[in-house]
Amino acid sequence: MKLWQKDYTPNERIEAFVVGKDYLLDQALVRFDCLGSIAHIRGLLDIGILTEEEFSLLKKGLLEIIELDKEGRFIIQPEDEDVHTKIENHLTEQLSDIAKKIHTARSRNDQVLTAIRLYAKERFLTIEEKTISLSLSFLTFAEKYPMLPMPGRTHLQKAMPSSLGLWAGAFSESLLDNLIIMDAGYELCDQSPLGSGASYGIPLPLDRNLTAELLSFSRVQRNTLYTNNSRGKIEASLLMGLLGVVLDISKFSSDLILFLLPELSYFQLPQEFFLGSSIMPQKRNPSFLEIIRARSNTFISLVFQVISIINSLPSGYNQDFQETKEPFIKGLDIAEELIEIASLIVENLKPNEEAMRKACTPEIFAQDKAIELTKEGMPFREAYKKVAKELDKIETREISAALKKRSHIGGTGNLQLIRLREEILSKQKAITKRKEDWEKKVSYLTKS
Repeated sequence: MKLWQKDYTPNERIEAFVVGKDYLLDQALVRFDCLGSIAHIRGLLDIGILTEEEFSLLKKGLLEIIELDKEGRFIIQPEDEDVHTKIENHLTEQLSDIAKKIHTARSRNDQVLTAIRLYAKERFLTIEEKTISLSLSFLTFAEKYPMLPMPGRTHLQKAMPSSLGLWAGAFSESLLDNLIIMDAGYELCDQSPLGSGASYGIPLPLDRNLTAELLSFSRVQRNTLYTNNSRGKIEASLLMGLLGVVLDISKFSSDLILFLLPELSYFQLPQEFFLGSSIMPQKRNPSFLEIIRARSNTFISLVFQVISIINSLPSGYNQDFQETKEPFIKGLDIAEELIEIASLIVENLKPNEEAMRKACTPEIFAQDKAIELTKEGMPFREAYKKVAKELDKIETREISAALKKRSHIGGTGNLQLIRLREEILSKQKAITKRKEDWEKKVSYLTKS
């Protein structure tokens, strides 16, 4: 029986079309739907809808479902339609009329919102952990080679003296900044939708603060209509928070594709990372880097897919929201895997110091020469023109000295890596605490 079942059987073709892949996607939500249900029945107990015995039996049944799901023995079938129906029907088989009380004061609207928010919070905390670890990996790489010279490029052409420390440190600092945006998305997600019903509240004195606390939400999402209107919007905000991370990893992969060219050979990676050609025996293709770029673009399309689905919808629940589930889950999957692969690359990346130093040819010191002339009193525009006319006269310089001269904050001679490490470790500590608090709350909620 469907939760909405009436006195007719739906058209099979129409039903299959509407359900689509939803029952498959809901497999990821089983545990979280059970957690939301445990909090919900506790609320029903507090207002007298359930007795202590009924609450205990229902909670025991929900905990058993969590265990079955963990063992891969709670499989949602097409005829179940969704996770909510599967769970309630399973409980009804075990507990009969007691289970039929579990949906009191709840709509599938706030039920799925709650499950998705809990799922997103747990996934996002893990992704934040992996993001900060990637930031630390880049930082460790920068600390190991702070003054190793390499040409800085603009328009892909050699431009100015740079260092491996500056290049790797740029990714580390950017990833740290991305966490600011990710935190904003998490804060939006960290609101309890439970108790909002089908957009217009419930005619019962539900204690929404209680259920929010039980589920480790920092606060209640108050307005019941806004709560349902926010579906998709908050998922898009979470994906937008990850967009900066994905863009950084894509840029990193593009850099490496260039730097691994035999003509440059700035870096080395284990040969096991490279795939080959079916026709050219000599080929060692950086396919993994090209796939990073492609998947980054797939991720961007998923962000806009969620946004496009919810655009221009009228207030209240609309079935369109169901279609945001797949791109949201897929987006989280792609982002997490990209972070993992990027970490693997950084951990195995080795610089070719000889090739990098050799690449620092005289023309990259053109700006240095122009600056020296300005220090002698020549206007910069005149110095610029003079150096431009005499590029063939620029001599190779001691690269380390040139790097050290850039002593302002963030320059190659003052990378501020110690301060960056302090900031990253402070953020890592905050993320770890947040995750521990979440796990503690979930552990308490699932105690028998």
